[in-house]
Order: sequence, then C-alpha cells, then structure tokens
Amino acid sequence: MKKIPIYTILIFLIALTSCHQRKKVIYLRNIATAKDSLSEYQSNKSIYKIQPGDILYVQLISLDDNINKIYNISDARSSLGYQQQSNLYLKGFSVRDSGYIDLPIIGKVKVVNKTISEAKDIIFDKAKKYLKTPNLIVKLISYKYTLLGEVRRPGSYYNYNDRLTIFEAIGNAGDITDYGNKKNVLIIRPTNNGEKFFRVDLTDINILKSQAYYLLPNDVIYIEPVKFKSFRLNSPNISLVLSSITTLILVLNYLNK
Repeated sequence: MKKIPIYTILIFLIALTSCHQRKKVIYLRNIATAKDSLSEYQSNKSIYKIQPGDILYVQLISLDDNINKIYNISDARSSLGYQQQSNLYLKGFSVRDSGYIDLPIIGKVKVVNKTISEAKDIIFDKAKKYLKTPNLIVKLISYKYTLLGEVRRPGSYYNYNDRLTIFEAIGNAGDITDYGNKKNVLIIRPTNNGEKFFRVDLTDINILKSQAYYLLPNDVIYIEPVKFKSFRLNSPNISLVLSSITTLILVLNYLNK
C-alpha cells in the first residue's frame, strides 16, 4: 500500500463514485438484462371512476345543425381553442355532489363512480329517446396532475389523452433535475377511502408492473432530493480541490526524484 501513490487512490475513488452515481440516474437501467419478455411487463392499470367535482365534455353530433344547437352548449373547441383550460371548464358539465350532470334536453344523468366508457353508454341510452342514431363524444377534461420537488418545471398540469404514464408526466415537467432521487419517487393518489401512497423506483424496469405507472386524475408526484444534494452542489469545488491536491502531489513526487 505504501508503494501506491496517493493520487492513484484519489483517482480510483473519484471514478468509483462516478460509476455509482451513474446507476442512480439512468431510467430503467436493468432493461437490457431483464430475462422476461417486455410483453410480460404489463402494469396493473387502475381504472378511474368519475367523482364529484369532475368535469365532462359531452357532445351530441347529428347531421342537423339545429339539433346540434339544441342539445349542445357552444362547442368547447371554438374561439378560445380546445387547449384553453378555462374554456373547457366553462363549456363542460360538472359532476355535482349528488353524482349527476345536467345535460340540455336530456336532463340529469348519474355518472358518479362510473368509468368514462360506462358514462358514455348511459348518456347514449338516454339520448336515444330523443334521437334515432346519436353520435356521442364523452371525455374527462378535468384530468389534472401535479409534480413537485426536483423537476425542472414543478406545478399542475392537465392531460387531454385517455391515459398518462409517469414518464410522460415527468417529461412534461422538463425531466428530473440532477439532484432528484429517481429511486424513491412518491405518488399520492386520492381515493374514496382517503389518500393512497406509492413508492416507485424509476431506474427499475419493474415499475412497468406498478399500479402507479399509469397516473390517474389528481395524482401528485413528488421527486425528493438526493440525500447528499448539498455535497453534490459543492462537487465542482471539491473536484477542483482534489485536482489541485493531485497536481501538488505529482509535482512533489517529481521534485523528490
């Protein structure tokens, strides 16, 4: 050990630390060594059921413009644009505490604790009393989720697709910062019986099997900082000091020869 130069040990330790940190930042790092086929990595997707306070976009479409005007509030995709959240809220139908939405002409429809597909079938059956072959669009437009902690753009976001993965959500927020802990991500999910908590490891392929892989409306994702964030923030200064020490040792060894 006495014959091994100190600077060699320092370089070895720095390289070892770098390799160790790299394992913590790569998503799905064990995907290349997974023995199971990818087809088996199907997550147990939770099916969302409509809750009081949700807002639905309901559109009855027929070839007769007069019928469309009677049965529909002005199209949520007009003037202000479909992506304007305030416009969607104004044109959508709120699920009341009683579990009903109130549609023009059709009247009250109970949709609480139903999936979007089930709600569409219920509304369709009621619409058939007034129209022979109604075409119906039903979408959840209050699909909000929140990202907090070590992401580049924390905040609340809205999803306009039928489903959303945790990777897509993080991507929308600009990805996790260099100081985010990918191995212990917290998802808080509201349910009828209270809050449900998930802890997931984004570096492990087994997240694809998790119920938290597909997000649900009102989910909160918290990316906590790594334990040694302060150390990592000062790592450039530490690297500079180590480099200076290494250079000094090299110079001293050279002068002593």
